[in-house]
Amino acid sequence: MAELPLLASLGIASVRVCRRLRVALFSTGDELRPIGAPLAAGEIHDTNRFAIRLMLTRLGCEVIDLGIIADDAAALREAFRQADSRADLLITSGGVSVGEADYTKTMLEELGHIHFWKLAMKPGKPFAFGRLSQAWFCGLPGNPVSAAVTFYQLVQPLIARLAGRRDWREPPRLRARALTPLSKTSGRLDFQHGCYRLNAAGEVAVATTGSQGSHVFSSFASANCFIVLEQARGDVAVGEWVTIEPFNALLQG
Repeated sequence: MAELPLLASLGIASVRVCRRLRVALFSTGDELRPIGAPLAAGEIHDTNRFAIRLMLTRLGCEVIDLGIIADDAAALREAFRQADSRADLLITSGGVSVGEADYTKTMLEELGHIHFWKLAMKPGKPFAFGRLSQAWFCGLPGNPVSAAVTFYQLVQPLIARLAGRRDWREPPRLRARALTPLSKTSGRLDFQHGCYRLNAAGEVAVATTGSQGSHVFSSFASANCFIVLEQARGDVAVGEWVTIEPFNALLQG
């Protein structure tokens, strides 16, 4: 805001700017119901779309919310086409895990192409990235923590790049002392959620916030950082050094 009076004082009446990035969003799954709607057996609330929309708004995007799309080829095709014609980026939630990805894969192969599918990271292995005829595509996992982590780690920098933001920087990483044991299986880069602070020795120290299940959002909500465990690393004992990534403004407050 302070830059505008400065420009005016210099007699500059107009400047070139980037328009807000247009992002289309929808969730897939016959089991999903809007937040606040009564649930029958086997149904769940569509929390991912709600959370993703909040983060998109915080990032300054223009959101095109296409709602919940049924697990139906014709309905998905129409949603993909509508998003491609209206948005710069399409983000979907669900439909990219093993055994449920056929429709999404078919749509991408029909209307664009897939750059990659599945990553060696946890949570967030079933992440898809591709290109439609006009819009980029990111397919997030259906589990809420997986969706939040992949959005933060992968979609957030993509949005900054597409929006032309030169001020965006990768979140800094720090070395911290583990206050609690951490369970880790070698083979995937692991983003666990933790809470860091300074210990009595003046060192940065971090403790897990609880269950790391990709469906358990409560422990994620009480975290203030990611504990980043390298792909080749195994279990961590109390007192070992680990890398942490404090949350940036997207997940703070």
